[in-house]
Amino acid sequence: MNGKTVILTGAAGSLGSTLSLLCATQGWNTVMLDSSHEGLERAYDLITDAGCPEPVLHPMDLSVTGTEQFDEMLETIESEFGGLDAVIHCAARFEGLMPLDHVSPPEWLSHMQVNLNAAWLLSALCLPLLRRSGAGRLYFMLEDLQKVEGAFWGPYGVSKHALRALVSQLAAECRSSSVQVLGIHPGPMRSELRSRAYHAEDPSVQPEPVRVAQAVMKYLNGKRKPSGVFLDLSQS
Repeated sequence: MNGKTVILTGAAGSLGSTLSLLCATQGWNTVMLDSSHEGLERAYDLITDAGCPEPVLHPMDLSVTGTEQFDEMLETIESEFGGLDAVIHCAARFEGLMPLDHVSPPEWLSHMQVNLNAAWLLSALCLPLLRRSGAGRLYFMLEDLQKVEGAFWGPYGVSKHALRALVSQLAAECRSSSVQVLGIHPGPMRSELRSRAYHAEDPSVQPEPVRVAQAVMKYLNGKRKPSGVFLDLSQS
């Protein structure tokens, strides 16, 4: 164990589960958040079958999770592990392409809550612990903004633009601290989310998420230094 602790949201997804496995393999205390109990259990089995320490599973629906639930989780993490060193936001809600006037109000609000509001709230609550870490990491998975500002990307596209603005503000406010804030564009990869937008695409033509996960881990472990706030891994 390296003694460090990381929270991953969307930890049952393609990238989130791969990152969780790599974190556990490299000795991180791995705290996994996702709304899918079944997905978390599958990821848990992969990690323990690999001989890694057991991750901590937190089934959470970010569309309804509030301050109280996050506070309780962070109190437990601080009590059990003594602090927090990193948060990686992989969670995303996307229900498919549709015109804006076809989006129901509940769906709009749910997208905003998962893709933006929960990311802000959890980050804000974690910042005191990340500052105390001495080498905190706060990472957000972004999108190709030129793509998702086009027609039919709906609340997903809008929320991803807002998330980038959130990253910019957090990075500016953390500049004088030891917390490293990064917005990461992973680029195309094989995932369930991508398949909802590109129905006719053969998933095998896209790379597995492990390529992105391995690149993210180099920054997380300090083996690679970012040249700015935003990383475009689609070019790597």
